[in-house]
Amino acid sequence: MRMSGFSGRRNNRPEENDLGFGNKLNTPGDRLLNQDGSFNVVRKGLWTWNPYQSLVEMSWGKFILLVLLFYITANFIFAAFFYLLGPEQFNGLSDNTEMLQFADLYFFSAQTLTTVGYGHISPHGFMASALASFEALLGLMTFAIATGLLYARFSRPKGRILFSKKAVISPFRDGSAFMFRIANLRNNSIINLEAKVTMAWLEEHNGHFTRKFLALPLDRDKVNLFPLNWTIVHPIDESSPLYGKMGAALEKMQPEFVILISGFDETFSQNVHSKTSYVYADLVCNGKFKPMYHEEDGHSVLQLDLIDDIEMLPMPKEVA
Repeated sequence: MRMSGFSGRRNNRPEENDLGFGNKLNTPGDRLLNQDGSFNVVRKGLWTWNPYQSLVEMSWGKFILLVLLFYITANFIFAAFFYLLGPEQFNGLSDNTEMLQFADLYFFSAQTLTTVGYGHISPHGFMASALASFEALLGLMTFAIATGLLYARFSRPKGRILFSKKAVISPFRDGSAFMFRIANLRNNSIINLEAKVTMAWLEEHNGHFTRKFLALPLDRDKVNLFPLNWTIVHPIDESSPLYGKMGAALEKMQPEFVILISGFDETFSQNVHSKTSYVYADLVCNGKFKPMYHEEDGHSVLQLDLIDDIEMLPMPKEVA
């Protein structure tokens, strides 16, 4: 059912629509939210790095690379200390070249750090035994931390919502509408999915810019089940800030559409969310999304790689 106008949806106080960005970010050309959902904010002035948060939230590639670098570096450092103690501190160390002796001590360090202990080389002197004991303790603590981080990364609920790269302004019923579409990248079940769209734009008064915010009403802002894609539609009527805005007039507004998607993940039994934004460069005026799914052998096939397929429509005579 189509929702008409903004009645009952517009907040009385403008600051309630600003999503927490406030009214001070009024520089033309700046976006509030990046397409990957991260805030376009750089923190400076104080050290704000949280190692646990960074290790849990970084990509899998960076996490695995960091673990490998730590493993290689730690073994190299301990191998250097073992080497400085001298070969007489170890049983089973070959009389090969210094390079091969260092390599043997490196692998001895790896066996000690992981508590594997093959026994080919063993510490003989007091200093070597003390250093090996300390490395074994460090290995136990390190791998306990790594195990906890792995569990936290695997168990952390995260919505993998796929957003179309472009949004369109397309004919809709007797008028037009702002549209984008989403799909679930995972094969899990998300229920009670809800969408919120807030539009931010700039207004110029005497050379000064003011950023306005408005929560846009949607033709449908919630779906109970999410088996296919969902095209989210904001009907453009007389009360919409997009009404009558096309081409240069729309570009001058420098609009940004901040999207927040939330739902309940049945796999983790927790709420998940995803966010992104679209700016004027991401808009396709007078475009139409092509279908993403079809019937095949009694099944509905959803083609996720077609989420960005757009068909261009003839421009209206009054705009062309």
